[in-house]
Amino acid sequence: MMTVYRKQQGFTLLEVLVVLAIIGGLMSMATLTASSNPAEDETRQYARQLTVLLEAYREDAVFQNVDLGLAMTSQELLLLSYNDIHSERVRSLDAKERAKIEKNPWQSHSEGTLKTSLEAPEEVEMVLYVEDEKIDFDELVDDKIGPKPALLFLSSDEYTPFRLELSHNSDNNFVVRLKGDGFSALFTEVERYEG
Repeated sequence: MMTVYRKQQGFTLLEVLVVLAIIGGLMSMATLTASSNPAEDETRQYARQLTVLLEAYREDAVFQNVDLGLAMTSQELLLLSYNDIHSERVRSLDAKERAKIEKNPWQSHSEGTLKTSLEAPEEVEMVLYVEDEKIDFDELVDDKIGPKPALLFLSSDEYTPFRLELSHNSDNNFVVRLKGDGFSALFTEVERYEG
């Protein structure tokens, strides 16, 4: 008796992966070109950059066991770190540096590889709310003692709950909101208005 083997018809794993990669590429191109609003695209892109950056700050605070703060203006972010006046490192500084830290323990963050500042595109404006109260960015900047943080990212993996609203000067028909509840991952949403 003779056994006949048939060659099975089907796709190889490599062929399936190539097709999935092509479909993924086409979908990402469609997503990038789906909006006909350049102002919204620019604002959403900046919101994505902010989300990645703030999540990196949150992770670094935990992994480096340091409390980080974020000073802000309507156009720029600046990363700060908390300096305990009683720490060994601060006590080893000269008197002038210690006096500076005594006035304001939040100093520009200089350790590690984190991006320590980010400027918004010229047309994008930021409005920050903490506990539904609008933050006055002018109150965060003091020329004598330096910047104060608007948001905190603590080593305990908690952060200041906030809502950051991004708008574009050339189009007031939408707002991009970046939100965080203090514990969970950050998320963004877009609200469009009838124009």
